[in-house]
Amino acid sequence: MAKRLLATAAALAVSCGPAQYSFVAPDLPIANPASGAALGAGEAVAVDGLTKHRWISFSEAEACFDSKLNDLEPGELDPRRPFLLWGFDDQSEPIAKARAIASSRTIVKSSGQDDVTTVERRLALPHVEVEVCFARPGRVVTAATRWVVLRVPYSVGSEEIGSAGSRDGVWRLTKE
Repeated sequence: MAKRLLATAAALAVSCGPAQYSFVAPDLPIANPASGAALGAGEAVAVDGLTKHRWISFSEAEACFDSKLNDLEPGELDPRRPFLLWGFDDQSEPIAKARAIASSRTIVKSSGQDDVTTVERRLALPHVEVEVCFARPGRVVTAATRWVVLRVPYSVGSEEIGSAGSRDGVWRLTKE
């Protein structure tokens, strides 16, 4: 199923011309783990300013991320909508040419609500914390990879942000 979704996404990207990923999220620079470098402890903050991703492991067998997704509840996570891991050699590379794999497992670690005070009233903002893993990440993260995107299939406001990836995590891989 995940392979079919990936193929459909790639076909759509090709049929619409050379679609580019909008690198609008602040990137987190880290050393390329495909070169044997250790992962840092920093969090990649998404465009929405609330969603945070931490890259927690990278091995030949699996890469995993901890993500806190705000304004989302566990029941809204759908296994038919996998997270994607994209690897770009540079920012101008079309999405159709980027290496991509679908998540192999997603585990809900916790969920809850945060109290948010606005000018008008106090709100309860739901959140869910998940661990997202990808099998054989070396298919995407290679020594040539310069940008890694954890593509979250649940946008905060798709009509407002579109394909910019309102919840995506972005890492800029350095050679060091």
